Amino acid sequence: MNKNIFIVSGDASGDKHAANLVRSIKSLSKDTYVSSVGGENLKIVSDHFLDDIVSFSAFGFLPIRQYFKLRKIFKKITLYWKERKPDKVILVDYYGFNIHIAREAYRQQIPVYYYISPQVWASRPGRVKKLSKFVNKMLVILPFEVDIYKKAGMDTAFVGHPLIDMVPAVDSNSFKSGYERPVIGLFPGSRQHIVDRHLKLLKEVKDIINKEIPSDFKIFGLRSLDYKNTDIPVFYEDTYDERKKLTLALSVSGTVSLENALLGVPMIVFYKLSQLNYLIARMVANVKYITMVNILEEKEVVPEFIQNEATPQNIAGAAINLLRNTEKLDYLKKKLISFRSRLGQNYVSIRAAKIILGIV
Repeated sequence: MNKNIFIVSGDASGDKHAANLVRSIKSLSKDTYVSSVGGENLKIVSDHFLDDIVSFSAFGFLPIRQYFKLRKIFKKITLYWKERKPDKVILVDYYGFNIHIAREAYRQQIPVYYYISPQVWASRPGRVKKLSKFVNKMLVILPFEVDIYKKAGMDTAFVGHPLIDMVPAVDSNSFKSGYERPVIGLFPGSRQHIVDRHLKLLKEVKDIINKEIPSDFKIFGLRSLDYKNTDIPVFYEDTYDERKKLTLALSVSGTVSLENALLGVPMIVFYKLSQLNYLIARMVANVKYITMVNILEEKEVVPEFIQNEATPQNIAGAAINLLRNTEKLDYLKKKLISFRSRLGQNYVSIRAAKIILGIV
């Protein structure tokens, strides 16, 4: 039952977590053959790689083009399963596409393991009902997600958040109070159209901050994206070494803000959608905050500026206030470092792999 496993991941962060899961599976079961659809990370660790869905998704193409591309990939998967039917299917986040894979696997009586639950608690709770029909085992990465799926009658396990194995732990006593020239990290997003929108905003923020507090700025980006028309240096790194040196981060919400939290980097979170997408998001949103630290703390520990509030003046003003208050910066850093304990124990992908492989 573990000889042939198929895994699907559709975005950049999920691709990294999926690849680590595959490494753990292979370390525990060396003769398991893994086929996948995902990105560059999954491609490296898989025995057979069908298609790159991550690079395509990152560029935010028009919905009609996305639809036909995803439909083509779905067909490729079903044809491949006719040649080599998997013993198990693993889905990583990316609900919109993966729910169709789950349905097809259910139709073919292939067990489905969902690693990294879609954020049904943030929007569209009705998705739980569909997931409960097609998914055999839900492996969640946030402690409060367990009750959500168990209430729907799903076999659910909390394995911990995979970032705690990827992001190095930071000693809260390893930094000194007081700052010289601030170093500010800019995190505009992981999709090209979002990056393009946010870079314009961040350039204006940079100019306002520099008038009050001269600072050094660094963009932290992905090699697959284009950071055109900027004179700000761009860093591409997986080691987090440069990030740990930051005085402050101006970051989109999502995985990158959680990474910064685990590194103890004080930050301000922002996000701007197109007006239509924002209105849709507001209609389905079930949470007050968009930053994981704030969601778990149920209060605004990290300042957030969303949509119309995400103006250069608001973001820069909050940054300047923090930079002028070193005690508050130190407090926020220690608070974020302590947040790691809320996300589970180390060896997350090994824990998940053992459940998928049936190793007690």
